This record gives sequence, C-alpha cells and structure tokens, in this order.
Amino acid sequence: MKLADRVFFGGPIRTMDPSKPTVEAVAVRGGRIVAVGSKMDVERFCGVGTEKTDLKGSAMLPGFVEAHSHPMSSGILWGDPVVDIRAVHEPSFSAVVAKMRRRVAKAEPDEIILFLGLDPQLHEGMEEPSRELLDDIAPNNAILVGTSNTHGMYINTKALAAFGIDADYVPPPDGNVFKAADGLPWKFEETAAWQVMDHFFEICGEERKKRSFEEWIQKFVRAGYTTTSEIGINPGNARMLQAAVKSRPNLLRIIGYESSRGDEITVPLNFGDDDFRMIGVKLWADGSVLLGNVWTTKPYLNNKMTLKGMGLPENSTGHANYSEDKLHELVLKYASEGWQVAIHAHGDRAIDMVLNVYEKVIDKVGPDKVSGPLRIEHCGMMREDQIDRAIRLNVVCSYFLPYIHHWGEAIRDYLLGEERAARFVPSGSATRKGMRVSYHCDSPMTWPNALICLNVAVNRSTMKGAILGPEQRVSMEDALKAITIDAAYHLRMDDKIGSIAVGKYADFVVLGQDPVACEPGRILQIQILGTVVGGTDTEEAVRTASDPSQDRAD
Repeated sequence: MKLADRVFFGGPIRTMDPSKPTVEAVAVRGGRIVAVGSKMDVERFCGVGTEKTDLKGSAMLPGFVEAHSHPMSSGILWGDPVVDIRAVHEPSFSAVVAKMRRRVAKAEPDEIILFLGLDPQLHEGMEEPSRELLDDIAPNNAILVGTSNTHGMYINTKALAAFGIDADYVPPPDGNVFKAADGLPWKFEETAAWQVMDHFFEICGEERKKRSFEEWIQKFVRAGYTTTSEIGINPGNARMLQAAVKSRPNLLRIIGYESSRGDEITVPLNFGDDDFRMIGVKLWADGSVLLGNVWTTKPYLNNKMTLKGMGLPENSTGHANYSEDKLHELVLKYASEGWQVAIHAHGDRAIDMVLNVYEKVIDKVGPDKVSGPLRIEHCGMMREDQIDRAIRLNVVCSYFLPYIHHWGEAIRDYLLGEERAARFVPSGSATRKGMRVSYHCDSPMTWPNALICLNVAVNRSTMKGAILGPEQRVSMEDALKAITIDAAYHLRMDDKIGSIAVGKYADFVVLGQDPVACEPGRILQIQILGTVVGGTDTEEAVRTASDPSQDRAD
C-alpha cells in the first residue's frame, strides 16, 4: 500500500457522497483521494513523510463548483480603466451622471471611456440616457455606458465615429440595435453590445486581460470555489484562456463553452485537460430580465421604471433572439457533433422554445447519443409544467439565485409583480421534483459568492430582508448539492469532482463552521478559510507562483 502525501482530520467533513455523508478523515496522494473514513482507517495510510492537517474544528466539504460563470470575461470587463458606476457606489442616476462628468473632465484628448454598471432597478431616478445627454457629458470624447447585467450599451456620437458605426450598421447574430431620431444607432443589446465592448478592450491590450484574469481567479478562490465554467468564450479565445490557466499552479479548474456565432467551433471537442477543458456550446434564446428583453407570456408591469428607466413599450412581452427553426438548426448541428449545449433562457416563452428544440434534437440524434445533460441557464420565469417537461427530457437547469438577493424587491414591485416574483428562479420546485439543479452567481453580473446562493436557496431572502416565495426554500443539504456534486454533473465532471470519494480529485473548501449546523439566518456569516485543489492549498500555490525564481507568464 502506498502512503498518503497528506491527511485531513479534526473537524466535520461532509463528503456529498450518500454512501458516506460524513467522515472523520481523508487521505490524499498525488492530488487524488485515496481513503475516506474514520481517523483509524485513514491512519493506515500515514507514514513519516505524510503531512497531517488538523482542521481544528473547521468544516471541510468538496470545493464549491459554479456551473455558470465567466471569470475571464469578468476580468476583461471590470477594473481599470473601466469606470464602475454600479448603484452600490452611486445610488442615483444623477450621481452616475455627475461621476461621468467628473471622469470626462480629466480625460485625455481622444480617450475612449467605458462606464459600466448602469442599473434601471437600483439607480434612483433612472432614465435611459439619450445620445443628446451623452454628447452633453462628453462632447469631445467617445464614451460607452454599459448596464450592470452587461446585456445593454449606450454610446455617444464620438463613439460612433471611433468605432466606424453608421446608419447602415448591422448587428451580429443574437444582437439588437435601436436607432435615435436621426437614424444613427444609439442603444445596443446582447451580442451587439458585446461587440462594441470587444472593440474597447482590444484597445486596452492583452497584458491587461492577463492581469485582470488573475485578479478574478482570486475572487473565486476566496469565495470557496475550486471549479467554475467560462460559459460563452468568444470564438478563437479558448487557447488563450488555456495558456492563462497553465501559466501558474492551478488554483481553479475551468470548464469552457464556446459562444455560438453560427460558425464552426474553433477548438476540437474536449480540447484541454482537467485544469481547463472545452466541452460545450452556449446560445442565448433571450436576454436579461433587468433589461426587459426576455420573452414572456405575461407582460412586464407598466410603471416609471419599466417605461422610462428601461425604455420598454407598454405591456411588453420582450422577444426571442432566434426563431425556433434557427435555434433547432444550431442545436442539432452542435449536438450531432458531440458538444454539450447550454442555452440562456429567462422568459417562459423562451423556455418553451428551448424545450421544443431539445425534444426534437433528442428524437433526431437519439437520447443515448446526445452529449448530456442538455442545459437551460438562469430559468427566471420557468413554470411548473416546464420543470416537469425538462425532467422528462433529462434537461437540467442552472438557476441564477442572486437575482433574488440583489434585485428581489425591484422584480416584485416594478417588473413582474408579487405572484411571478414568488416563483422567480424556482429552484425549490425543481429540486423537489427530482432535477439535479445548480446555482450560480453569473459573474461579471454579480461577484462569485457561494454563500449568497446558499442563503437564497434556504431562506429566499433579499439583501434588504424581504422574503420572496418561501415555498421555494430547500434544506441546506439540498442546497449544498447544487454547488458541489450536482453542479459538477452539469459540467460533466461529477466522476472527478463534487464529492469527497476515493479516486476523485482532492479539491476541498474549508469553512469556519458546518453549513448544515448553521442557523439559517447566519449563513452569510460563515467564514471561508481556504481551498485545496489537487491536494495543495491554493494559498501555497499563490506563494509558489509569486516566487520570482519560478518560470511563468505574468
């Protein structure tokens, strides 16, 4: 019997393995788990060179897994020189305008400035910024103003000129553009907004991307994650992301999905390894609830926020980004080639369309040949019958629970009304019906925070203390599955991560207390003490990577 490199003991260890839900100790060798059980059982694997880690009462669980996120996109979008105008910093629209004027006053000639975080739901007195207002703020500089959900962008006249956009501009697939009275584009949505941002970040250069990516990796690590996804990689960028992951000791496993642009995928299936692997394709059936472009059967509420702040027509039911025939064409193509498919869909009409497409593709390709599980992302307005249908098709849902935490009152009072808000992101119903759900924070829209996901799942409480849909609550045990083993299942990694079991990677999170024993009202106060990836503390990996004697790419 080969001896262990390291053993863990001395605190509650929750495995997420139903055959051994809690154990006393875990042994690790070569980055893998070799023994799980009582302390006496595990001590048989100890020798002179075995490192013994006493948890000293802290709890150890499988490392948190986020099935839907964008660490590299987050790094690209946030940080200098982007100007952060989120409501957490500037609570009113007038304060946003004042901050924009102050920044423009310091601008260099011909400098292009991106302001990010405009929020119709949280910025008091918000009105859509007209191009006249943006030109008044910045008559001599190009400025871009992005929404907090990153699905919308407003630009001024100088920006049109800087990016060569005129009245004949045609948005890319899945994108929309709205023109002002003079016929020139003014407001961009979805891929059209992202195209404009891509132009801006090309100007910022590659070194900024690498630096910001490292900063965001640290945010995930500090939040207790050991695996995440990059779900929606721009075509051609997978190799760059792989190089960034491989440039230093791995702190965070990343599973990649390429953003569909209707073209061929730019890397082979399963490109990479367990540190970074490409397995799927991402499509967007509709947009953002907060932007007003999700496709619903029942309209948005009519009020100042929706009509003025968001610029919606009365009784708006949003729209889809594809026809059902076109979405079917794309999904059939990717599924037939062996790619896993994940589709963003918030509105119930969009979810109906996605389920229709998935059912047709399963019938055509065959249930045993589809690279499942097929996924639906966010699922804000999912109905009970749609959950039932998804389960019959073996389709899984990744729910964006921090919507409730950050925007719950706005969703209830101004966007959808009390009944739909109570059922918004109905992960509890899906869990009770037997679906293996996952939860996500969807950075860069919200920062990675597994505790917020757990708190919403268990309490359905907002940041301000309101309770939305208590019937959607689940137990802490079920909530933990959604950010460990079931999230790993979404990423097709549940045979390697997501639970503490012999043969799996030694990926752990250490917490100040056992979440199952925590009072529901104190979940957000749980301390995240550190993570372990492949048997190595990520803090140690950071120190190694920071050693100037190490040959690495900065």
